[in-house]
Amino acid sequence: MKVYGNDSLSTLFQAAEISPRKRAHLNLHASYDEKVQRLFIALTKGSYVEPHYHELSHQWEMFVVIHGLIRVCHYNSDGGIVSELLVGDGERAKVIEFLPNDIHSVECLSETALMLEIKEGPFRPEFAKVVLP
Repeated sequence: MKVYGNDSLSTLFQAAEISPRKRAHLNLHASYDEKVQRLFIALTKGSYVEPHYHELSHQWEMFVVIHGLIRVCHYNSDGGIVSELLVGDGERAKVIEFLPNDIHSVECLSETALMLEIKEGPFRPEFAKVVLP
């Protein structure tokens, strides 16, 4: 049994605070070859994941916002915003799922946020994401 609590998560937030990207990951899976990839993502205010998509047919992903507030934008193929959604504390939306080829961005609006990301494996770093030009 694995238990994740304040100790392991506070270390994750400390890593996010000093990261240039203002976020840090804690993989819960043992290998990129596992069928289900699970990871905690700690974000600090201003962390921004630029508009991107996942091109492989199995690359859906789900974000469960455990605490904090994030802004998620969904884009069309020309880079225009189709929709914008606040997810997390104080919002109706707590979980969001993207299909393969959904162009999206994520921004942390609260001082900190914690997300659980779940996606299908295997994970191949060379196909991690396609960033819009």
